[in-house]
This record gives sequence, structure tokens and C-alpha cells, in this order.
Amino acid sequence: MRGAFLKFLAVTLAAAPLSGPAQAYCMFGCDPTEDHAKQIFENLLKQRFDKPGKLVEFKQTMAERLEMHATGEKGYEIFFNAKVQFPDGANLDCKPDDAGAFKEGCSPSKHYVTAPRNSDPKGRQYVAPGETVLFDEEYRFYEDPKGWKGPDGNVYSQ
Repeated sequence: MRGAFLKFLAVTLAAAPLSGPAQAYCMFGCDPTEDHAKQIFENLLKQRFDKPGKLVEFKQTMAERLEMHATGEKGYEIFFNAKVQFPDGANLDCKPDDAGAFKEGCSPSKHYVTAPRNSDPKGRQYVAPGETVLFDEEYRFYEDPKGWKGPDGNVYSQ
């Protein structure tokens, strides 16, 4: 029984390179990782806020494979929570006036995101100096011949 399994495994591994492009072949550990999501978060944080924040905590809470039914395109989502301290605040020009009104292009929302989707806040978000911001987000990756394309436009692979 063991010999038959080993023979099957050897034949499968030997034939695998013939089944498609080498970079598309992967048996284990090919999905996007928490480290990939963290790198994307750090990239997008710099784009979304004009002052640096200090990443205090980053934790993946869930991950799942996806397949878009209409197109057959493969995807992967990583859900995470992050905590960022802004010692100097961020987007200070978006601070509401004394009446609590926000200027055009600024969002009053306290739901902070780095990769906004249609239902997420539009515009830049004010962060008061010394404030710690909590993020509860998910990133969707799309399969690419070289790995997985993240929401920051970069391709990530093992």
C-alpha cells in the first residue's frame, strides 16, 4: 500500500511540470499570507494618511479562497485587524471647524480603511494628534501568473 502511494506521488510530481507553466505550479503554501497583507497595509497607510503612523498591532482574523462565478477568476481574501498610533495626527487639514463641519474632500467617518470600496468612506479622514486608530478590513487578492495581485497593485508570491 505504501509503495503504491509513493509510486503515485512520484508519477504525479514528475508529470506536474508538463501540465502548465512552471510559475503556475504550486502544491502547498502558495496563497497570500498575513505578511503579504501587512506589507500592503503599510504601503496603503502611507498613501491614505499624510503623516506617519506607528503600526502597533496587526492580526489576521480569517482567510478564504474565492472564485468569481461569472468570470472564473480566482481570488483570495485576508481579513485582519490593525491598530495604528498617530503621534502627530494625520490629514490635519481635514479637522472639522468649530461647527463640526468638514471641508470638501474630507470624510467625517470614523470607520478607517486603507483600501476603500464602494461602501467605505469617501475622502481623506482626520486623525487627531496622539490618536490610536483601529482598522477592521479585508484585502482581496487576484490570481496572477506570477503570484497574487494585491489591492496596492503589487504582485506577491512565495
